[in-house]
This record gives sequence, structure tokens and C-alpha cells, in this order.
Amino acid sequence: MAAYAALVSLSHIFDQIQNHPRPPISLDKEQLQSLTEKVMFLQDFLERYTNINGGGTEEAEALESRITDAAYAVEDIIESHIVDQIEAHVKNNCGVDFYQGLQKLIEVMDWIKIEVTEIKKETEIQLNTNDSICADSLSGSRSMGQNTMVGFGDVLIEDLLDKLTGQQSNLQIVPIVGMGGIGKTTLARSIYAKPLIVEHFDFRGWATISQGFNSKEILLQVLLCLKTTGSKESFIQMTEHELGETLYKSLSGRRYLIVMDDIWSIEAWDRVRFFFPEYNNGSRIVITTRLLN
Repeated sequence: MAAYAALVSLSHIFDQIQNHPRPPISLDKEQLQSLTEKVMFLQDFLERYTNINGGGTEEAEALESRITDAAYAVEDIIESHIVDQIEAHVKNNCGVDFYQGLQKLIEVMDWIKIEVTEIKKETEIQLNTNDSICADSLSGSRSMGQNTMVGFGDVLIEDLLDKLTGQQSNLQIVPIVGMGGIGKTTLARSIYAKPLIVEHFDFRGWATISQGFNSKEILLQVLLCLKTTGSKESFIQMTEHELGETLYKSLSGRRYLIVMDDIWSIEAWDRVRFFFPEYNNGSRIVITTRLLN
């Protein structure tokens, strides 16, 4: 990852300046502290969040590119000033242009940090929402959305329950199709928490997909419903393939129900379908979607 490598390189330069007995230049302490904090913040983000929220998308690649450019720009201005100082045989006499140029780059990194902070908030909201759904379903204490479903009659609900708990032993995909806003998610959540469903399946998991899907995030959301397989922190550190293998092993031999809410493309399903094992034990996957095919 180019962005992470650029930040590591810049961090090494800061360490050398701070720890060298006779550093080639002196940096303003506030500027150095500000830059060091931002580099550490962005490193943490790239380690923990990029592959979860939008990794591999155009937006993520553009953000990584801006981080890379900013980090190398700071490195270049520092190294260029070191060369200037050596050639001029003047030490510890940083010019105004250098400080001003460095301050502009700090401001650029400030804007990047603001953008990254928003991404982290959105990611945490999504994961915490998923945790809430899983917690509600595990307790079985609430029937979600009973009084807010519009356009779905008892016949449809009974038909879905029959499909989910019927005698067909092979893994079944049960779609809930319709336009946005008609209550597909509410219907799925209500069925997901019904006592019949709670008792019928060994495990239930939920993943909200949405338009800008990320396969690692889908796997992570389902795994977070498995309360005994690992911590959120350990899952975040895994690659997509490692998450898929962990999920496959966790579901093996168990009758499971997975809800994949708000799928916008077939690709989202194709990317993760092989991580759901087929044991002919009556497992089901519910998909809510606007797609007709």
C-alpha cells in the first residue's frame, strides 16, 4: 500500500530529526508534533479501516492517493531544505519559505484527517448498528417493526416463514424484492426476530450491503453476530480471505439464516457466496433487493 509506505517513510524522518544528536535542521516543535500526530492517525486508519469501508473503490483509491501525495510532499520539502542547508553550510537556520511551505502541507493533511474521521464515524455507525441487530435477535426479546410494516400482508409473511423453515434441505436463497422505501428491511428484521425463526436456526447473521458494497465489510458484519468466535479488533486485522475462511468454518455443520439487506448488484452476492457452506441441513439466505432478476 503506497500510502502506508509513504507515511512510514515520513515517520522515520521525524524520528531521525528528533533523535539525532546534531540534526541537520530544526523544526518548529508545534509543527513537528502536529505532523507526527497526523501521520500516526493516518497510519492507524490505513491499518484498521481502509479495507473495511470502501477499500478498492474509486473513492478509497483517491483518498489513498491524496495521503500518499501529502506524505511525500512533506518528505520532499524537508529533504530539500536539508540539502539547501548543507550546501549553504548553514545549520539550524530554517527560512520563512520553508516554514510557510510546511504549514500549507500541514493544512492539507488537516483536511485529509477530517475526511478520514468522517469515514471512521460512518464505519463505526455501520458496525454498531449491526451489533444492535445481532443483540436484539440473540435475545429474542423484541419483535422489530411489527407496527411499521406497510404493504406486506399476513399471507406474505406466512409464505416467507414457510420458505425459511420448510422441508427443503438444500441451501435456499429467499429474495424479498421491491422498490426502495416499501419496507423490505422492516419485513426482514421482523421475520429475523420471530420466535419460530430463533428456535429453528442454530445461527442467524445480518449484513447491510447498500450500493457501495465492500465484500470484506459484508463478511465482517456477519462474523460480528458470532459472539464467541473472536473480537471485533481481531476480525478487523484479517484479510478478506481470512474472514471468509473464518466464517465458513464457523458456519460448518450449523443450520444458519443470513440476511443480506439492500443488495444493489449481483456482484455483491457473487463475491461472498462461496463462504456460505452447503450441508443440506435447511440453511437459508434472505436477500432484500430492488433487482428483479
